[in-house]
Amino acid sequence: MLKQRIISALILSIVIVSLIFALPGEYLIYFILLLTCISLIEFLSLRFSNISTILFVCFSLVLFYFSSFPGFNKAFIGLSVITYLGLFFLIISFPVSKPFIQRNLIWLISGITIHLGFFASLYFLIKHDGPVLVYFGMDITNRAALLIIVLISVLMDSLAFFGGKKFGQNKLLQNVSPNKTVEGFLIAMTLTPLIILLATFSLVEKNLYQFVILILVSSFVAVIGDAVISLFKRVAEVKDASNLIPGHGGLLDRIDSHLATIPIFIFALIMLS
Repeated sequence: MLKQRIISALILSIVIVSLIFALPGEYLIYFILLLTCISLIEFLSLRFSNISTILFVCFSLVLFYFSSFPGFNKAFIGLSVITYLGLFFLIISFPVSKPFIQRNLIWLISGITIHLGFFASLYFLIKHDGPVLVYFGMDITNRAALLIIVLISVLMDSLAFFGGKKFGQNKLLQNVSPNKTVEGFLIAMTLTPLIILLATFSLVEKNLYQFVILILVSSFVAVIGDAVISLFKRVAEVKDASNLIPGHGGLLDRIDSHLATIPIFIFALIMLS
């Protein structure tokens, strides 16, 4: 299973990185829309029938369209940040919060808003006029910036996984995600910001202090994003959202941390600009 997981992760990473840099802007937006819809379908299918899921996704497509308008775009990103703040309290209060999470309306709103914020933030990043990391003096393309943001989640997930398997003894969120350990979390929270900062240090020309804080916050948020999807899967009593990706489960299982990290990273950039 571990070998299959590693092979699938490598293939998926190569494909995604290649598409990020190779696809023209409009086609990249459509590709991201496809990924978002697949993930949303997996999320909603944990609770709703196939017919209801299709209807809700069709409604979401209308909202995704409005992401192309600047006012709606930023509002959707902000809404997803607020949603994650609320879900964080549901995580730390679980299983007391379970009856509340089981409500269809809460499930529906949570699924749509976190995916809407994910798509809106990527749309903002791809369509933004000028480099989004200019606040830090980083003269790199927005696609390269996306790669940095994605790398934060990838490193957090990988380092926490392998660090936990090697040194893990104490459970981090036992009621929500029993496989996560305190040791794995601390290793990932230490090494991920360090690796990102070493890789980008020469590019940061100003506001280094704020950049360090942003990387630290984004690294922590990656854990929250993972825990949020684990929370809903725990309530649905399933291990994986689907079996779409060998060794990883569904697409939702693969991008769970990205669903949180990307919107909150972009939200912070909007607030700083």
